Amino acid sequence: MTRFLAGLLLSAAAFVIVWAFTHSPQWSLIAGIATAALVWFGEFILDDLL
Repeated sequence: MTRFLAGLLLSAAAFVIVWAFTHSPQWSLIAGIATAALVWFGEFILDDLL
């Protein structure tokens, strides 16, 4: 649950930061989804790499 909430908050922060610089909803959405996916699946990715 902690990882879900962290991903949700960080993805929202990424969305806002990208929106502030680009004013592009497409790039903001991509950044938010990518951030959430990396946070949520980061443990599995790191386990495979290490």
